[in-house]
Amino acid sequence: MDLQRKLETLQAKGQLRQLREVEAVDGKRITMEGRQFLNFTSNDYLGLGQMAHAEGISEQGRKHLASSRLVSGNSALYTKIERLLSTHFHFEDALVTTSGYDANLAVMQAFQGEAVVVFSDAANHASIIDGIRLSRLKKIIYPHNDVAALEKVMLQYPETMTKVVVTDSVFSTDGDFANLDALVQLKAKVPNMWLVVDDAHAFGLHLHTHYSNIDILTTSLSKGVGAHGGAILCSSLFKQVLINVARPVIYSNALPQLQLVQLYENLKIMVAQPEKAHVLHQLSATFNQLYERNFGVPYDGPSTTPIKWIAFDGAHEIERVYQALLAQGIWVSYFRYPTVTRPILRVSLSLFHDVHDLEYLFEQLSCARRKEV
Repeated sequence: MDLQRKLETLQAKGQLRQLREVEAVDGKRITMEGRQFLNFTSNDYLGLGQMAHAEGISEQGRKHLASSRLVSGNSALYTKIERLLSTHFHFEDALVTTSGYDANLAVMQAFQGEAVVVFSDAANHASIIDGIRLSRLKKIIYPHNDVAALEKVMLQYPETMTKVVVTDSVFSTDGDFANLDALVQLKAKVPNMWLVVDDAHAFGLHLHTHYSNIDILTTSLSKGVGAHGGAILCSSLFKQVLINVARPVIYSNALPQLQLVQLYENLKIMVAQPEKAHVLHQLSATFNQLYERNFGVPYDGPSTTPIKWIAFDGAHEIERVYQALLAQGIWVSYFRYPTVTRPILRVSLSLFHDVHDLEYLFEQLSCARRKEV
C-alpha cells in the first residue's frame, strides 16, 4: 500500500483534508495559526458551548469513572439527563451515547437479525449511512425528500416486513428540511413502518412544532446543546434492546462526569430559555434579507435554519471568494465534491453573531464576487 500516493491522489482531486490548530475561541471569534477570524463554522447554535459550570461541580463530580456504562460507569448524572430529555421532548425514555455518530450506529444495530428493510434518504448524514452498512441491513436509498417515490417503493414489500424509514430532520450541508409531516402521514398507509429521525441540526432550536409519531429520535448533543455526546429518544423497550445489543453502547467508555455536568446544565438552560432559539430564527431571517438585497434574488434555502449556503458554478470562483474572505478575517465552511455536487460556502449562524457581523460578511462577499467581473 503506497500511502504517499494515496494522499497525492486525494490532493490532485482537491479532496485532501488537514487539521488546523485552534489556539483560542471567544464568542464569535476564533484564533487559528496566529490569526483571529469571525467564525461562521461553529455548530454551537445557541452559544451554550462556551459556558463554564466548574464552580458548581463537587469533588466527586470531578472524578472519572473510567468504565463502560454496563460495568461501573453509569453515573447518576446519566439518569438525570435521560429523564430530562425524555420528559421535555415527550418520549418514553432516552439513552445518552458518547457521540451522535454512535447514536446512529447503535440504532441500526438494534434491527439486526430481523426481517427489516431500511429506507434511507439520499442526502442522509454519513453516520446513518455507516450505521446501515455496518449492521448489514437491506437498504433502499430513496430520492432526497421524495415522499411519493418512497411510498411507491415501500408498498412493494410485504405487509409483515418491518420497514424502517430514516432521515435527517435538517440536512447538514445546506440546511434543507425533511418533510416530517408527510413521513408521519405515510405511517398510516404503510403497515409496520418505523420512523427514525436524526435531529442533530435542529435539536433544541424549535424548528419543528412537535415530534409526535416519530418512533426514534437521534441527535448529537454538541450542537444546539453545546456539550459532548449523543442521545437516542425512544420507547423503554427499545432502550433495553439497545443496552443489550448495540456495540457502541456496550463497548464504549462512559463520558467523564465533568462532561456530564456540562451536558446537564446546558440542557437545563436550553429547556428553560426557548427565547434563545427565537433570537436565532430572527438572525436567520436577517441573513435571508441581506442575501436578497446583495445578490438580487431571494435566498433559495430554508428560511429558519441556522445553516446557510452560497452556491458557486465553478471551483475557480469559489476558491477565489473563499480566500478573499479569509484575507478579510472571515471563516466559513468550504464544501466541494464529493461532499456536495456543486461547490458551496456554508455559513453557520449562532447567538454570538449580530446584524453587523452579517452585514460585514455580505459586504465582503459582494466585494469578492465583483472582482471577477
